[in-house]
Amino acid sequence: MNRHVVLIAIGEDRPGLVEEVSEFVFTRGGTIHESRMANLGGQFAIAMLIAGTGEAIAEITSAVDQLSSQTGLHLQLTPASGPNAAAAAAEGSPYRLTGRALDQPGLVHLIADVLHSFHVNVESMETTLEAAPHTATPIFKMDLMLSVPQNASVPDLRTALAQACNSLNIDFELVELDRARLPYR
Repeated sequence: MNRHVVLIAIGEDRPGLVEEVSEFVFTRGGTIHESRMANLGGQFAIAMLIAGTGEAIAEITSAVDQLSSQTGLHLQLTPASGPNAAAAAAEGSPYRLTGRALDQPGLVHLIADVLHSFHVNVESMETTLEAAPHTATPIFKMDLMLSVPQNASVPDLRTALAQACNSLNIDFELVELDRARLPYR
C-alpha cells in the first residue's frame, strides 16, 4: 500500500534543482504524483506529492536533511492522505475563475473572501503581474481552479463575485469545467 507525503522546498534558484530533487525521490523508491514549481523572485519553490511504500517514505523522510545540505533548499515533509483526498473535492463541481485588473492591494484577499463565504475550495491558484502594452502599467492576472459545493448557488456566487470585482475594477470570468476532462477525477 502506498503512503504519501508532501515535500515543500524553497531556496535560491539555480540550474539542476529539479533534477537533484527528483533523483533523490526516485533513488529512494518514491514517485512524484503531482508537483508545482516556480521561480518566485529568484527563489525556487517546489511543492510535490510523493508516493511510495512505507519503506520508501521512511527512507525519504530519514534522508531529507541530506537533500537539504546537498541542494541548499529549506525542506519540509508533511504526511498526506494521497489521491483519496481528491474524492472529497469531487463532491463539488469544478470551475475556473480568471481575472485581470490594474494591480492594487487586496485583490487576492477580496476574491478569497467571496469564495470562502460560499465554502468554495481553491484547488489551485496562479497569479502574475504583467506590463500593459504601451504604458507598462502593472496588470494583475489570476487563474484559479475551484471546487464549488453542490449545495452552493452558482448564480449567487456569480453575483457576489461581480459585486466584489466591480469594486476593484476586475474583469473576471467564472466557467464550469467538464469533470470528464479533468485528470484523476
